Amino acid sequence: MRLKKTNWSRDGGWTFVEAMLSVVIMSIMVLGLTIVLMAFREHLDRSWSIRVMDQYGNDVIERLTHELRNAVDVSVRNSYGNTQEIIISYLDPNYLDRTYKHRWRADLHTNQIKVDNAPIDPFFPPRKPGRGESYQILQFTLTKFGVLTPNPDENREAHFRNQAFLNATYDIRFKVRYNRNAINPGERNWSYEKEYSNRVYLRNKNLPIRNRVD
Repeated sequence: MRLKKTNWSRDGGWTFVEAMLSVVIMSIMVLGLTIVLMAFREHLDRSWSIRVMDQYGNDVIERLTHELRNAVDVSVRNSYGNTQEIIISYLDPNYLDRTYKHRWRADLHTNQIKVDNAPIDPFFPPRKPGRGESYQILQFTLTKFGVLTPNPDENREAHFRNQAFLNATYDIRFKVRYNRNAINPGERNWSYEKEYSNRVYLRNKNLPIRNRVD
């Protein structure tokens, strides 16, 4: 009786080379996913920080515009950097022959806009910024219509306006920069700056009642 030959073939297990190749492929996939997640996290952090800056910039412009519209007079003097102190005068609601004042200024040490030394938003800049994050005030100015404008037509128009209009019309400019410095090797410093502006007319400045406090 002839015995049948047994076929001692491979059992289908992994060789060492196949195992190492699988490890390399998995490592590349994990590394790629990590890089994608880190880039997504970086995008979220930047977007959130810029939204915070936007909210603050718009709040400053909105509040200053509101106060100037109700003012009877304003005086401006240069301060540190490209900033100014803005002193706004209002009629006292109880005594129309008297005024009271608010002083607006940019504190470049804390990077806050302050009114009578109190920040308009104590939570800006954020109390716990991320690593390498900072905010910087680049400009806070109030200038008369046509004085500081990139539009040459506005500059020419100012020469044809009457003096009463020019004395009561101002341009607000507030520029802020968000900085994100490199922390890890291979990263780059990144910054984003934006200007917030508005034009405002001091509607109470030319009223007859204004003469009572002159």
